[in-house]
Amino acid sequence: MTAIKACWGCGNTGSFRYFKAFERMYGLKQEFLYFECPKCRSIQIDETPENLGDFYSTDYYAFTPLNRSSPIKIVLKKWRWKLFKSNIIKWKIPEYYDWIKNLNILPESKIADIGCGNGQLLYEMRSCGFTNLYGYDPFLQEEYDESGLKMIKTDFMSLDLQFDAVMLHHSFEHMSDPTKVMEKLSTLLKKGGELLVRVPVSDSQIWQEEDINWFQLDAPRHLFIPSVRSLKAMGDKFGLKLKKLIFDSNEFQILITKHYKKGGSLVNFSIESFTSEEITQAMEMAKKYNEKEVGDQACFYFEKL
Repeated sequence: MTAIKACWGCGNTGSFRYFKAFERMYGLKQEFLYFECPKCRSIQIDETPENLGDFYSTDYYAFTPLNRSSPIKIVLKKWRWKLFKSNIIKWKIPEYYDWIKNLNILPESKIADIGCGNGQLLYEMRSCGFTNLYGYDPFLQEEYDESGLKMIKTDFMSLDLQFDAVMLHHSFEHMSDPTKVMEKLSTLLKKGGELLVRVPVSDSQIWQEEDINWFQLDAPRHLFIPSVRSLKAMGDKFGLKLKKLIFDSNEFQILITKHYKKGGSLVNFSIESFTSEEITQAMEMAKKYNEKEVGDQACFYFEKL
């Protein structure tokens, strides 16, 4: 008997809109079947490839070598963060400041990054003065344990710990059965702890307009792309209240998608192939999309009740 397909986002077992997506990062052009749920609008791969690991090469962006800073630069980074937190500087700041500034965390807070890649974000946070950081990734190239920062090669589902804050920066969409993932994330948080999930969303204008050319489909690596409604509902189910939602899409949703429509791949994408006017227009459009909450990615801030 054929198993009944169910939406990971809402459990719907009704009819779905099926479509074929292609591997576009490396230009392999392999074909994969996906479906969109008519109930919650989430996107899901029909069947996870058994050889999924083959689609994460050693040069995958999350596994490039860790970029370390000199002792002097670390001191400067720590002061830059302090000045930012004191509202003294607000320009020329790293992008990750915008991600973590909305978390109610202290330097000594116990913080985990799930699917941390090479650990660069945690390394930068330690440079800012955070002293209790943990990174978990089953594909981690090298484990290490340094003052205030520990990187472990493991599947986070096996963890039996609790944290003040847990972060997933574009790793949630790479995990199958997101309902079980959210349930586990809830157990990892202390009461009042916070969860940050940065993820592409199916509510995006670019998905509605460009369909399978949308670069963040990223078949077959992206197994599940939630809608805002479905991710919020999953959080509610396990006592995680969505307290803040920020759309943070950028110009690449437009530029890379245009590149894909011309038959290109991500590895041969170059921003230099676009004019300054095209780039400016794409940046302005991305800003409008975010303001209208139809950008192609968002930051979800949950609190454990």
